[in-house]
Amino acid sequence: MKKIYTLITVLLTIVLFSACGNKQVNLNPGKPANIAILTKDGNLPNLTTDQQRELDRVIQWMDKDIIKDLRQAGFNAVLIKDRSKYSKNMGMLLIADVDAFNAGNRAARAFVGFGAGAASLDMDYTLLNKTGDRLLSWKDGVGSSKGGTYCAQTLNGNTINKLVEYLNGN
Repeated sequence: MKKIYTLITVLLTIVLFSACGNKQVNLNPGKPANIAILTKDGNLPNLTTDQQRELDRVIQWMDKDIIKDLRQAGFNAVLIKDRSKYSKNMGMLLIADVDAFNAGNRAARAFVGFGAGAASLDMDYTLLNKTGDRLLSWKDGVGSSKGGTYCAQTLNGNTINKLVEYLNGN
């Protein structure tokens, strides 16, 4: 019986210490940056109603997560839902546009495992300065056997790393 408890304890410790292993990066001290985030759903015509509903859920989660993470990284971040709501005093504008989305299959993920039913999310990013000039643009995509929000979490981490590296001059 002790062996079972020891095994469970070891497994839980491994899971806790390996979860969310993204390295946190921060802006250089003295370089605060104002940034507005606009996420577009890509107007993907091939999605079913259920897939579009799942994409909307993932984007809503993604928006909250990136604002939280940007603030932790030293940004003054604000979320906007429409480009017309952007003003120069908000600082830079990051436009994140969904390029492709596959919701995957929850049942396959739950019952089969091992990558079955994986979700994927591909994004196009554009960073603009206050006057609308393009500073940076890139594409990023990721898949996850855990679902769309895990894809969004990874993409958000990659985005913050990219922004910090650019602004810190690395």
